[in-house]
Amino acid sequence: MKALGIIFSDIQDWSMTELASHRSVAAIPFGGRYRLIDFPLSNMVNSGINKVCIITKSNYRSLMEHVGSGKDWDLSRKKGGILIFPPYAVGENHGLYKGRLDALKRVMDYISSSKEKYVILSDCDMIYDINFQEIIKYHEEKNSDITAVYTKTTIDKSNSIHKILYEFDEEGRADDILVYPITTGNYNVGINTFVMNKDFLESLIYDAIARNYKDFSYDVLAAKVHSLRIYGYEYNGFFAHIDSLQSYYENSMKLLNIDTLQSIFYSKTGPIYTKTKDSAPTKYCRDAVVKNSLIASGCLIEGTVENSIIFRGVKIGKNAVVKNSIIMQHGVIGDNAQLNSIITDTYAYVNKDRILLGYSNCPFFIKKNSVV
Repeated sequence: MKALGIIFSDIQDWSMTELASHRSVAAIPFGGRYRLIDFPLSNMVNSGINKVCIITKSNYRSLMEHVGSGKDWDLSRKKGGILIFPPYAVGENHGLYKGRLDALKRVMDYISSSKEKYVILSDCDMIYDINFQEIIKYHEEKNSDITAVYTKTTIDKSNSIHKILYEFDEEGRADDILVYPITTGNYNVGINTFVMNKDFLESLIYDAIARNYKDFSYDVLAAKVHSLRIYGYEYNGFFAHIDSLQSYYENSMKLLNIDTLQSIFYSKTGPIYTKTKDSAPTKYCRDAVVKNSLIASGCLIEGTVENSIIFRGVKIGKNAVVKNSIIMQHGVIGDNAQLNSIITDTYAYVNKDRILLGYSNCPFFIKKNSVV
């Protein structure tokens, strides 16, 4: 496919202070063995896109380690492949970028030198499974300037502030766009994925430089909704927006439903790829009890695990009970400890006999390298 994929690693890092305090949003662990970057990357690769750049912002070391040369996504190539852009200054643009347009200004030379006809923009905080070939076909049929992917879903005031809402006419053209409103109801919610012709994107960037625009949502979508041909492509599959610790917990727990799990990881579009690690199989000891849980490789389970997600290299001690919790890589839960509705970041250590109780609507979070 003649399309260039551009992935933003940290557009909304401000909304996830706990999970993104020492890593980029793109590198947040999800589902036992994946990172959030795996989903947009896999969507692009499964759609035949073999040239992808990732625009980083801060705390991108773990992201670079995870992606590497891109070989796990078949993107280690002599032509095309994957390219990671650390933040850097260009002309008068100094410091970290301020919005999607400002980030695109920094990589203008790269975009201009690309030979692809189309550009696909995607964030990392949305989880969905889609075929970009179908979106580009729709984009061509509508002779659209910008094709925005959206899904119909219900939102409330607690999360609407992170959303872009669309209203369309009978032909599917946007006639009103609300950016980060405070509202409740069923709406056409954007999933921050856009398709444009490369030449059109270049003209947008040049205009943004001349007018000092920085925010794509406000300065382009909302401000020019009537002057540009902005069409919506409806996505009907599983969709999750990771925009807070609570949404991370709730959407992670949805993976314990077999239908949801299969709709994400075993779809017709293709598998979700991730970095391969040659871990040993998980060892389940004689007294181990595991119910309705996802257990990654390399773990040692001696206690009880129920309705939980356990990442690689975790140790659950003797007589320990872990329920409704997420234990990230290389965590240790001591003997006789009890956890309920807890999220532990990587390398967290819970001492023996500790009792930690959170709530499903307010999970307790333990930071990376913490000892409790």
